[in-house]
Amino acid sequence: MKIAALEKIFPVKKGLSDHPESVIAFTTDGDQYYMNKSDLTPREISLFNTVLFATKEMRFDQLSAGVYRLIQLKSDSFDEIAEHLSMIFPTIITVEKQASDYGVAIEKLSSDCLYASEMKQTLATLFQDLGVDGTYYLGMFYDQAVLTDRYQLEKSNFEQGLTFSEALIKAGIKQISSHPLSIIKQRLLTDSEAQELIKKLYQNDSNQLQTAKAMFIHRNTLTQKMKKFERQYGLTLTGSDLVLLYSLINIADK
Repeated sequence: MKIAALEKIFPVKKGLSDHPESVIAFTTDGDQYYMNKSDLTPREISLFNTVLFATKEMRFDQLSAGVYRLIQLKSDSFDEIAEHLSMIFPTIITVEKQASDYGVAIEKLSSDCLYASEMKQTLATLFQDLGVDGTYYLGMFYDQAVLTDRYQLEKSNFEQGLTFSEALIKAGIKQISSHPLSIIKQRLLTDSEAQELIKKLYQNDSNQLQTAKAMFIHRNTLTQKMKKFERQYGLTLTGSDLVLLYSLINIADK
């Protein structure tokens, strides 16, 4: 799709909306875009939903009564991953493919379900064993009656690259009026070195050895960078401080 041509006619905005229920979102050439439904006529909304950006609707009303967890997966090798899911996880009752590289596995709660940490480790091992790249979002367990609403929320989180906790923190920070917080955020916007340091530490669960390897530097060099950051910003790169800093970067990026 030629996005430039579409932008000349409709109020297209690049990125992700904070209110996914009130927009029409779509992806083209690997970039995310959306249009506010309030800026469109009912006929235009129908056209976009049924013709241009139509996607297979996720249906949960046919599931039996019970509690379920949704696992969203995105990969160019989605079919290969999906083929192995039910064999590895007997609690997964179906895998719904939504696009060539995206789908949702539905898991029913039982005593055989893995804990979240076990599930994440197993999925990471699966990707590694298959030699494929991909991302996933492990949802929470919900009653079948509310799955549709919860899926929309979790899908928005996944598209933004946020976990459930990160999404809550991001929403909370936006409601806070704090001068010190604003100063830190503005400084981070122009400090690419600090941004990389925060992201790598967060992505590696604060493990300094793994972070140093990911940044291709010696561990002593990483320690020096962390000390320099703490002197400049007055915050540590561990615990709740690191979560806050990572959330500020996410807000700045998005």
